[in-house]
Amino acid sequence: MKILYTTDIHASPEHLSSMLRISEDEAVDCIIVGGDLIPHNLPDEWKSDALTAQEAYLKHIFIPSIMNFREKRDIRIYLDMANDDFVYNRYILEAYTNDLFYLLHMNRHHLTDMVDIVGYMNVPLTPFSRKDWEKPDTSEFPFAPGTHADLSGYRSSNGMLKRTVIDLKSTDTIERDLYQLSELINNSFIFVSHTPPYNTPLDIIHNGLNVGSVSVRQFIEKWSREGKLIASFHGHIHESPLRSGSISTHIGNALCINPGQESGLFRYVILELIDNSLSIKIIKTG
Repeated sequence: MKILYTTDIHASPEHLSSMLRISEDEAVDCIIVGGDLIPHNLPDEWKSDALTAQEAYLKHIFIPSIMNFREKRDIRIYLDMANDDFVYNRYILEAYTNDLFYLLHMNRHHLTDMVDIVGYMNVPLTPFSRKDWEKPDTSEFPFAPGTHADLSGYRSSNGMLKRTVIDLKSTDTIERDLYQLSELINNSFIFVSHTPPYNTPLDIIHNGLNVGSVSVRQFIEKWSREGKLIASFHGHIHESPLRSGSISTHIGNALCINPGQESGLFRYVILELIDNSLSIKIIKTG
């Protein structure tokens, strides 16, 4: 199986069309998008507020583009929102799930007869104000040591943005979510997590700090030891590959990837999943 993986296509309004064009040119069998779908720069007529602007983009550009692509290429697409996308508008995607695409967050899907795909889109606390997809990482480490996080911001609900403050004492953590997600796993699988694992070449920001998730790293370590995790795909930290010099690393036997993303250059990875040996390898980067 030939897979195109990309993430953070919100970095440019052109990245959606680039992703679909390259997928067609490369004749891939599957597209996986690791979160953050909606561009920052949207048409002026949609900018009454950020929530309705994102809603308009999904309805008038994103969904029609995927529909037109699927008319030409009947291939599976796996994707979901992430921390820059307002969760209220996910209802638009949900209306097309299992038809145009499959939603990843807290779900398991069959990728092949032998391999599943499992998704998780929440991220540890950030300095940013959009909090729909943020949670404390663990009770002990709500966010990466040495980094700054803003606890106040806003969440989307019932068509409105509402102020919120994240409770560091909450038991609703990424660690707890991944414990629940583990209950779905019974086959070999690829893990798609918007946040990268902590302290790797995949989670380094401009100032050199590692800001990934301890819980995600522990999840990868556990399932690699169990012999079920083939690879993990990540994003969120756009600059990390340029800062570290690498788009990939290994945790145990699992290949872990963050292709990064840029505003002027669409970044992606094409991989080959070899079912008979349950292995995956990078065959092209862009």
